[in-house]
This record gives sequence, C-alpha cells and structure tokens, in this order.
Amino acid sequence: MTRDTGGRATRVGDQRATRTALPCIVVDGIFFQYASSGIARVWTALLEEWAKSGFIDYVVFLDRGGDSMPRAAGLRSVPMARHDYARTGAGSLEIEKVCRELGADLFLSTYYTAPTSTPSVFFGYDMIPEMTGADLTQEVWREKRRAILHASAHLMISENSARDLETLYGLQPNSTFVAHCGVWKSFRPAGGMEIASFRSKYGIGETPYILIVGERMGVDGYKNAALVFKAVGRMTDQKRYTVVCVGGSPSIEPLFKAAAPGARIIRLTLDDDELRAAYGGAHAFLYPSRYEGFGMPVLEAMACGAPVVTCRNSSLVEVAGDAALFVGEDDAGGLASAIERLCDLTVRNDYIARGSERAKQFSFSEMARQVGDALLKTHDGLAQGELSRPNGIWQDFREELQLRQEAAWHRRGPLPAIRRLMVASLRRAGLLPAAKRLRSLWHGQTL
Repeated sequence: MTRDTGGRATRVGDQRATRTALPCIVVDGIFFQYASSGIARVWTALLEEWAKSGFIDYVVFLDRGGDSMPRAAGLRSVPMARHDYARTGAGSLEIEKVCRELGADLFLSTYYTAPTSTPSVFFGYDMIPEMTGADLTQEVWREKRRAILHASAHLMISENSARDLETLYGLQPNSTFVAHCGVWKSFRPAGGMEIASFRSKYGIGETPYILIVGERMGVDGYKNAALVFKAVGRMTDQKRYTVVCVGGSPSIEPLFKAAAPGARIIRLTLDDDELRAAYGGAHAFLYPSRYEGFGMPVLEAMACGAPVVTCRNSSLVEVAGDAALFVGEDDAGGLASAIERLCDLTVRNDYIARGSERAKQFSFSEMARQVGDALLKTHDGLAQGELSRPNGIWQDFREELQLRQEAAWHRRGPLPAIRRLMVASLRRAGLLPAAKRLRSLWHGQTL
C-alpha cells in the first residue's frame, strides 16, 4: 500500500493517478544489450504489466540497444552508451550523470549496474556464482557485489535466494523484498496436432521421450544433467526413452554419452511454440539441478502439461511445491524409478493436474505489483530517513576505478599493440637496432 499527498490509501497496481508528485525511477536496460531471453523476458513482462497498471508513469528506461529492446506502451526511454565491462568505473559515473539530468529518485538495473550518489535497489535473480564456486574475480561478479553493497534495498525472485543473499552479505534477516516470477505467455498446453508436428519434424516418432531444457553442466556441474544420463544408463533398455535436450552446448558432452552409451539422444534449438510442444509431449521433464535462483523451466513445463521430476533443494521446492516428483541430486536409481513411475497413468495424470494448478499461482501481473511495491516502499523509506543513502565513497571509488581501467586499456590498447607489431617486423628484417630510435615516438615508453 502507498499513500498520496491527500492521505488516501491505494494499491500499488492502481497508482496511475494516486500521487501528485511521481517518483522518477530510472531502469538500466543493460541486459537487453547482451541477451534476449530469460531475464529479458522477465523485464518485458514487467514493463507490459506496468503499462497496464500505470506504474510505467514512474519509469524512465535507459536504452542501451539490442534486438529485443522492450517497447511497452507509455514507456519513456532515453539512449545510453553501450555497456562495457572494461570500463565499469566510467560507466557508473555516466549512469550517475544521466540520473541527475533526469532528476531520478531511485535507480534499478536489469543486470547489476549502479550509479554513485543516486539511491538504488539491487534486483537479483540468483546467487549461483557465489554458491557454486564461480570465479568471483570476473568483472561481472565484481559489479554484482558492488551493486549489492551500493543498494539501499534488495529484491530477489525467490525466498531462498533472498535468504542466501542475506547470509552471504550479512544483511538483516528478512529485509529483502521477494517477487516470484510468472509464466511467460507462450507456455500453455499444446494441442495434439502441435505435439505430433513437433515429433515428426525432429524425427522423434512415437517413442516416449524425456526432456531436458537449458544448460546441462553449469559451474562445477551444478546443473547436474549427468544424473539424467546415469539414470538412463541404469535402465535395462536404454533406448526405451529418447533423451531430448533443448539448448545448452550444441554437442552432447562425452561424459554424458558415456554414462548412457545405448541411449538415443537428440539435441535441439527450439522457438517458444516448439518448446511448448516439446513440454506437452514429454513423458517427463527432468530438472536435476543442485541449485537454482528460481527455476523457470519447472513452471513452464507444468504450465504446458508435463509431469516434472526435480531435486529438493534451493528454490526448487519453493516453486514446485507438491506438484513435482523429487529425487536426490546423486540418486540415479531414484530418478530412474521416478521416470518409470510416470508410466502409471493415474500417477502421471495426478502430477500433470497438480502442475497445472501450481503454475496458475505464479503470474507476471503479481510479480509486477510486488516489484512496484518494493520500489515505492524503498522510495518512501528513503524520503522518511528510514533507509540509508549511498555515501560519497562511491563517487571516489568509481573515479579511481575509471583511472585504473583507462591505464590498463592504454597498456594493452592499440598503441602498445602497434608498437609490438613494428618491433616484430624490424626484428624479422634484421633492423632491430633501428627500433631504438622510435622510442621518442612513444613518449618515453620502452620497446
């Protein structure tokens, strides 16, 4: 709930004309520069829902380009220089400059950027790098850490991810806002003709198939698709089920093939309509991940009528509820038994029905309301002095980082590269002594 200047209580979803002074919330569209699925879909859905509710009136979108830039009705956008992880110091200073020009009250990024003085809300999707042993010295994860530390408030897409964030960063327990994702509009039950066409097009035939979607390995194997192949390898007839892998590496990993040498494996790249059919026709959708920030494919599969088998960890229980069969992350025998159990039509239909009802509990309209609520509460908390604003150290830090990155660029940039090529050419020509006379051209830099 929010209040306008007349003191009238209003729902966040109904605030098109509830505030006489609208807060200005700047949203950095960085993610659309890099990718068009996953997080981009979440943001496209949020903007569409905000256009319906009127929350879009608060938003100014920083357009960094990209083929899938959202065009929600009423969305104000301003062009922004393309993001570059080699110059994050300068990038943050540029964001701050734009925020000041726009009179921003609050900043939100689609992927881990931050200004310096303008208050921000950190919007995170998972803590996978931190929880799975990724190389956190990479600049993308350094920026994530900076965004977390800069933020006046934090928002995650699952309760589990919120608790992990609080634990890892020593944040106050239960201080993180949570907004669950919805189901993308493409994912709904497929018709029989769609499924038959999908089977025919990709040569699957009438053989029952088990489905895997997305990355199969992940950092240190956390996606755990190896469990699927081990389970199939335990079966007396490894060809009983075709293993259909959608997305991930173009080639099936040799380790997986070795675990089920007799299995028929098909790897596909599908659009949403074909993926809907793939879900709908699957004997089972398998999602054996060891850790997820949310687990969107689980909801997609349930919405399309596929029975789901997954693991009881991280956010997967939170998302699947009692609508999935659960197995241990290392229990190949248990997964094989779960696949076989779904041959019983009573069991199968029960889990399909449960999944359908479960998927209905997640919507992007509700997510948009929850995110909007978090942003307005943060804005009000800052105005009332209940939340801390970023201090001046951020400006100093970004200016220093800018200088360091510029110096690093000059050390490995075009002039040193040209210099090295010239020296190599002189050496090959036997004229290396002449190269010493070029030193003055490089402002005292040694060759």
